[in-house]
Amino acid sequence: MKKIEAGSYYSYLTEGCKLCRRGAKLVLFVTGLCNNSCFYCPISLEKKGKDVIFANEREIKSFSDFEEELNLMDAKGIAITGGEPLLKLERVLDFLKFSNALNLHSHLYTSIPAKKHVIERLSKYLDEIRFHPPELKSVNLYEEPLKVAKKLGIESGFEIPAIKYDKNIVEILNKNDAFLNLNELECSPTNYEALIGRNFKVKDYYVDCSKIAKKYEVVKKFHYCTARFKDSVQFRRRLIRMAKNLAKMHGIYEVTKDGTLICGFIEGDAEKIKVLKKILRENNYKFVEVDNGIEVSMTTVEKLGEYLKAEGLRISVIEKYPTSNRIVVEAIPLR
Repeated sequence: MKKIEAGSYYSYLTEGCKLCRRGAKLVLFVTGLCNNSCFYCPISLEKKGKDVIFANEREIKSFSDFEEELNLMDAKGIAITGGEPLLKLERVLDFLKFSNALNLHSHLYTSIPAKKHVIERLSKYLDEIRFHPPELKSVNLYEEPLKVAKKLGIESGFEIPAIKYDKNIVEILNKNDAFLNLNELECSPTNYEALIGRNFKVKDYYVDCSKIAKKYEVVKKFHYCTARFKDSVQFRRRLIRMAKNLAKMHGIYEVTKDGTLICGFIEGDAEKIKVLKKILRENNYKFVEVDNGIEVSMTTVEKLGEYLKAEGLRISVIEKYPTSNRIVVEAIPLR
């Protein structure tokens, strides 16, 4: 076993997991619809049970939105998830075709023991499939589709939450030379009560599942992925990729070690903002317009600070995420 960050370890990593570890995998949420109601499902209320599409944190309305998010993070692959993706098979195939044309690696999660004709259609574009028997019930139903997928050239295995040990899972995977991705349980507002009600010991935003993980180490191709790894490593590295790209694109942002952006933020009367934009353009100062103001570099704030204050414009130094929803972590007003 090889130990990596935040308590995760493995004897085998799929290409999809390698890209996730680098923060190079875009998470494509193709629908919030699902034919199951697993008690541990951490999906947010914004998405759960709704037929919506998200690429990372961005809601997707078109392929141009999807491509913009791919470019923003310089993605090397996509992870297709839900809900249950195969409830929207044609949609999945459309995104796979688009991604395949860009030479992106792809992996897909499904709780459906897919029929041969479905896997055949997926196999033209899909690199990796991860089966998830809901609540680890009826696991034997997934052996045949796993075998079919492998024969068709798709790397195949199970990706399951560490809720219990099941020797049938071990036997199926080892017999078929398939992988196991075992996930530490994540706690969210939508599954907290269910986890507590089943006596899982929630710590911060996760349940320590290391004892269960230890039992599954007999799987030859094994990977234990912690919730802490997803948050502090995988997500952070994706943010850093996005932040560096935005900084290079606009030339106004400073990138922190956590992948957030720092810049100056100017807001005020619409007419004064209009005049300010004209001044910035005439003097070749770079800026980015956002819904409620203008973002500029810290150098621009220093050079124009006195003028801005004299004009009654409000100036802040902000730290924000590089995601499409541009959540501000901290704002410090400059007086």
